[in-house]
Amino acid sequence: MPGFPDQSPDAGPAPRAPRRTRPLRLVLALLGLLLLAWAVAVAVAGVQAGLALQRVADEVPVLETRVRAEDWTGAASTATAIADDARSADRATSTLPYRLATAVPWVGDQLGAAAGGARAAALLTDPLPRALGVVDDVLGEGLVSADRTVNVDGVRRLTPIVTDYRARIEQARSALHGAETPAVLPVLRERLDPVTAQLDAVSAPLDTAARVLPQVPALLGADDGARTYLVAFTNPAEVRPVQGIVGAYAYLSVDGGRISLTATGTDNDLYAARADVSAVGEEFAALYGQDAARVQNVTMGGSADEAGVLTSSLVTAAGLPTPDAVVFVDPVGLAQLLGEEHPPLDLGPFGAVATPDLAHVLMYEAYVTYGEDQDARKAFLAATSAAAFEAVLSDGLSTAALDGAREAVGSGHLAVWSSRPQEQEALVAAGVAGTLGEPRDAVARVGLTSTVPSKLDYWVRPSLEVSAPCSGTGTAQGSLSLTLANSVPPSVPAYVSNAAAPRVADRRTAAETVSLWVAPWVGLDQVTVDGTAVGAAVDTERGWRLVRVSVRIPPGTSVTVRWRFSGAADALPRTVVGPTTATAPTVTTGDCTP
Repeated sequence: MPGFPDQSPDAGPAPRAPRRTRPLRLVLALLGLLLLAWAVAVAVAGVQAGLALQRVADEVPVLETRVRAEDWTGAASTATAIADDARSADRATSTLPYRLATAVPWVGDQLGAAAGGARAAALLTDPLPRALGVVDDVLGEGLVSADRTVNVDGVRRLTPIVTDYRARIEQARSALHGAETPAVLPVLRERLDPVTAQLDAVSAPLDTAARVLPQVPALLGADDGARTYLVAFTNPAEVRPVQGIVGAYAYLSVDGGRISLTATGTDNDLYAARADVSAVGEEFAALYGQDAARVQNVTMGGSADEAGVLTSSLVTAAGLPTPDAVVFVDPVGLAQLLGEEHPPLDLGPFGAVATPDLAHVLMYEAYVTYGEDQDARKAFLAATSAAAFEAVLSDGLSTAALDGAREAVGSGHLAVWSSRPQEQEALVAAGVAGTLGEPRDAVARVGLTSTVPSKLDYWVRPSLEVSAPCSGTGTAQGSLSLTLANSVPPSVPAYVSNAAAPRVADRRTAAETVSLWVAPWVGLDQVTVDGTAVGAAVDTERGWRLVRVSVRIPPGTSVTVRWRFSGAADALPRTVVGPTTATAPTVTTGDCTP
């Protein structure tokens, strides 16, 4: 039509596209910004946590040094800084962006492991300043005062700290569990795995402390009245599995933490008395018989709790006070409790005796000096043992005394039994009860019992060699060898010698029953003495297989008893405990067995 433009479809420009894509682009841009902000927040949190945890790692050695130096004020200041940094790391890894990021595949594994480390650090360090403050107060007041009184209130204040830490250890181990994921980078695992290992190492002792500490006030006579303790001074110069024979004793009164020595005596007071063997059960009576009721033999069994029951029964039968608890300690244990740096003890005719020489004086020199005057010798041993024990008490709970107690318990020269079941359970848990415990894999125990009246065991030197399987799996064979060397000098007092020997030439020959305890699922293939197969008495004690064989050891010679085992490789003996002799046994590892 004239005057109008051509309206055909092919004429003119194409129409513009709709603007619907602009909101989508905006949304995508916003999401990108949010993701960037999220990533930045996660990165910042990670950096903050990393820096804080690094400061924690740097300060922990400083804290350890100050604690060891007993600089409690400095330790508390360092602990406060550590706790603040650990809390900062925990807060940084607890933010919402960080927690959301832990759900991202692979990346989340790394972030989760770091968060677990921060949580564990916060759990473990948060109570440190307060705990160190309590420790400072308690030790500042003196856990043991000059008048040998234990600060029971201090013990009570320490108890909830230990209990709290026991719970925190478990929570921290759970928090660190994320680092065990295979996807976690080695660099992270290398940082966190040692922490997990350390927590595993302290978990059992802390659990033990949490079980034992609540019982301590009662043991110290602070809950339900004074306690009576019998200290049985044993003597491994005539050895028994529990430290030797009881030659002297002392009574202690423990009242509200105050410890006082009330009486001493010798085995002369106990010869006419007899313990009630039935009190420790039919198994013990079947193994050791009524002869174990005599003072010389109450320690014949392999478990100190049985010796405690028998000794308590014995002194009661002798008309002495019935003790609430019995402490077994020998001269070796006394020397360990005092420590090598302790000032010499004034031992009358022997003058000033250094601690390392205490056992030699009590287990040999006294026999030489007093000769046939047994009453004078026994009075000396009773008085000296009591004086040495009083010196231990006077030292209080010093670091040296605690280290010495640990050594004495570990070597079998100190054990404690309580007549009260709950307290005895705590003592067993603490490892100071000297009990056989449950049979377990890879462990063997060895004991010696002198079968003749003599003090020759002072000169018997034991050495052990363990040959364990080369592999820890499958079935295998193994062996344990015990060599007993008799180094007795050419001349010894008559009382020391083998009084039962028919010939004078045999008076210096030691005679022993060698006892071995192994788990009953360990196969016993053979027992030999100096390479010759011998018969052995095989019984059961406390669930363990008990194997006994008797040997004689002439002066200047040695005898070797060897046990050959078979069975599951991980069950065969790899470690050995005992015997509790005057000279500590040496233990070596032989060639592994196929």
